[in-house]
Amino acid sequence: MNAIRPATRRPNEGRRTLPALALLASTAVALLLVAGCSSDGSDGDDATSTTATTPASTTTTAPTSSSTSGATGDTVVVQVFFLDEDAFNIGRPPYVQPVERTVDATEPARGALDELFAGPTADERAAGLRLVASGATGVSSVRIEDGTAHVQLAGGCSSGGSTFTVADQIAATLRQFVTVDSVKVYDPSGATERPEEPGDSIPTCLEP
Repeated sequence: MNAIRPATRRPNEGRRTLPALALLASTAVALLLVAGCSSDGSDGDDATSTTATTPASTTTTAPTSSSTSGATGDTVVVQVFFLDEDAFNIGRPPYVQPVERTVDATEPARGALDELFAGPTADERAAGLRLVASGATGVSSVRIEDGTAHVQLAGGCSSGGSTFTVADQIAATLRQFVTVDSVKVYDPSGATERPEEPGDSIPTCLEP
């Protein structure tokens, strides 16, 4: 039979060495210090606080709109009637054709007549439109009373024997306004054939 030998113990087994005891002691001290810090009245949640970052706001500036009025403020679009030379030559009425002009809104009737005496543009002339001035250079006064427009010519006054005169263009231009029912044209001296009678009137100098 094999003999059973009693177990032998190594010299250091069952005992802790001095370095191990020192390590345990230092660990215990550290734990006590941590416990003391956490019990000083402050919350543990405050130790790790998270700061929320707010994204920077973006300010959008609305574009500035440029305001424009329909009739550019103090102006208005009117019609000016010139002789249609082609229609007149073949005897096919109407003998006048309208074109647009922009005038002062405070005096549209006067502005329309001023544009009439300024004459047609080059393109309008190429289309056969003409100003028949009948010797007048413009108008010296324009007034509208009780539905009648009173227009006094400036400069000269002569029909030149024509059946179509400046009075035809003046009357057509002024009748576009709702306040005008009839037109009386006066020569530069202030005379017209029917100053007091209802309806239209021309001066003797514009008779054929």
